[in-house]
Amino acid sequence: MSAKQFLVSLLPDSLQGRLLYHFRPALRQPWGGPFNGQDGRRAIFDSLVKNFAPEAIVETGTFRGDTTRYMAGRCAAPVYTAEFDARNVGFASENLRGLSNVRISHGDSRAFLDNLRLPQSRVFFYLDAHWGEDLPLAEEIRIIFEKTPVPLVMIDDFKVPGDAGYGYDDYGAGSALIPEYIEALCSRFGMSQFYPALPSALETGARRGCVLLAADPAVVATLAADPLLKKPPLHS
Repeated sequence: MSAKQFLVSLLPDSLQGRLLYHFRPALRQPWGGPFNGQDGRRAIFDSLVKNFAPEAIVETGTFRGDTTRYMAGRCAAPVYTAEFDARNVGFASENLRGLSNVRISHGDSRAFLDNLRLPQSRVFFYLDAHWGEDLPLAEEIRIIFEKTPVPLVMIDDFKVPGDAGYGYDDYGAGSALIPEYIEALCSRFGMSQFYPALPSALETGARRGCVLLAADPAVVATLAADPLLKKPPLHS
């Protein structure tokens, strides 16, 4: 370790992240750009902004803020985002500087969602705070559907039934991001599931899967009419 690296290591993690933003610009677009560099996923989000018209956007798992910046630029609604890693918070804070509609928080995603008080009723949630053994996803979904009048949820890194080309996260028994993981929650809250209609072979970037969840009948109807989305196969 050089003397410069040693001195930087003594700084608070959030300040280290801010410095990384300026001195290592190649880190500003992890995973190939917003939404994992996936053109198809960005098209889905743009369609949701148009047809769902969210009054607020909430993100868990800011990471370095690349997807956050894209969402804030495509929708005038306020964007609330939370990140657990302090270094990433510092990096993202610099990346999102100047965006007046973004508010970034540091902390556990479950506490963030539980404490969030939104005046808006139609809220789009982008859940991407899954990086290890302590998987917060089930609790995130529960909090969202208990608190929010009209939520629409997109979960990143989720298995797409019938298309093995889309990647997904698997943290071991009971912690794989697959339809079975959310089955009980879907039943409890009356949620419908929707997946990308675009075959993975035609997707760009990292080709990570996702699922959209909604319970409000009007929102479900909107998603069902979107040609970019599809319902899961009956046998899944």
